[in-house]
Amino acid sequence: MSLLTQPAARLGGLLTTLVLALPSVAAAAQGPEGYRSADFGMSYDTVMAELVDDDAVVNLSDVGSDEGDRIVNAQLKANDEPETDLRYVFPAGSEQLALVVAFYPHVEDRDTVTQRLEERFGEPWQEDMAQWWFEQLKAGMPQEPSSLMVWGGEGDEAETRGRFTRLWTFDDYLSVEYLDTRLFP
Repeated sequence: MSLLTQPAARLGGLLTTLVLALPSVAAAAQGPEGYRSADFGMSYDTVMAELVDDDAVVNLSDVGSDEGDRIVNAQLKANDEPETDLRYVFPAGSEQLALVVAFYPHVEDRDTVTQRLEERFGEPWQEDMAQWWFEQLKAGMPQEPSSLMVWGGEGDEAETRGRFTRLWTFDDYLSVEYLDTRLFP
């Protein structure tokens, strides 16, 4: 897939924008614990061991961004899911997994991806909150998205503060971010 060949630096500049544009309402959000077998807060070595053990995750490569983030690129080739490019991000100054981005190369997979996210996280945030995020974040994106859906929830603020799932729709691909903003230095 071509998305893995895009420079990792594009993602690095995005991280700052993504983390800084959090609404105060999001403070109590409950969201993902990570992606597949890699949980937020795991060290690089632990994540790599989990990925190597996951037969559906292939083509692992380790790169750095211009901002100093450590990024593990991979592909998901699971029988029951669309083929997906993955990025596991360890922010500069941290050895903990804070972000996983799944790139779906076919916009036509949007309904399938949305359905899976709703099954896992429930209903997305109300449209006005997603629209607020969309307006705050779209200017910093390398390519302007056409839509955004956000999942969070109600939960224990001390345990789940800052965890979100965001589905971005672009002209020619989808991007799903599993994000724990508390792990950015």
